[in-house]
Amino acid sequence: MTHRSLDAVMSGFDEALLDDFDQICRLAHAKYRQYHAWALVEHDGRAAAACTYAHMYEEAMRRWGDRSGVKPVDVRGRKVWVVGDHAVIRIKKMDEDGRSRNYPTKQDKEYDLGVPLPGLPQPAVRVTVGYLLDPTATQVERVQVSRPLGKSINWCAAIVPAGRGKRWVEVTRQAGIGDI
Repeated sequence: MTHRSLDAVMSGFDEALLDDFDQICRLAHAKYRQYHAWALVEHDGRAAAACTYAHMYEEAMRRWGDRSGVKPVDVRGRKVWVVGDHAVIRIKKMDEDGRSRNYPTKQDKEYDLGVPLPGLPQPAVRVTVGYLLDPTATQVERVQVSRPLGKSINWCAAIVPAGRGKRWVEVTRQAGIGDI
């Protein structure tokens, strides 16, 4: 498994890619929120996340489909993007710690553990890019990049929109007494 620090991984993404992370998640959620009210009312969290994921995937393909240095890869149904030899990215809905909330499949577990998978470069670190919703699930609170390590998260960074200084800030929560 490749371990890389937060600074090393986040510094390896250029400004345009960080902008893409932010916009892919925000535009996808905004598109989902444009559904008819009767459809939104009938969707549970899982349906909302699945619809938003479909919009995120299509937006990522529009932005990265022909982009030099970013290659879409389908690994046994898992859609990811390889950024040079630097990182492998998957997109997901997240909680405040950078974890995805769905039931982890065998593929999710292998991805998180860094198990060698066909088509993925081994030196590349695996990260998850995703969105955190506000408590009402109507707005994207922030877009994040996290580094999963098995069942835990090594670190989590929030993307800071362009024009506001540093492009990311660490949001990794420290384990509290109740978390141990």
